[in-house]
Amino acid sequence: MLRALGATILGLLLGSPVLAASDPTQPPAGVRLDAASSETVAAAPLLQAILRGPHGHRAVLDGRSLRVGERHGDLRLLAIRSRSVVIERQGQRSELFLSQPILTPRH
Repeated sequence: MLRALGATILGLLLGSPVLAASDPTQPPAGVRLDAASSETVAAAPLLQAILRGPHGHRAVLDGRSLRVGERHGDLRLLAIRSRSVVIERQGQRSELFLSQPILTPRH
């Protein structure tokens, strides 16, 4: 009897058009993203590291090491700060930050 009840509930859930059609990787129903905004989000550069050495500072953006003034595609590196960089892309300036470390070493 319990098995039959479980099978019935499972069948209802799997047969439900709301649950069957929902995709957790998509925005909720009624929310639309235009193509331009989704491209902008997808194309946002990732600041991976800031390197400091005797020959100057470099920033690693999307796997590419850049000095201030250098370009990668439509992106130009304007400044390297202690935990962020300033870039210019398509005429817009923005600041990219390093994420906080998961573990902080003890001294």
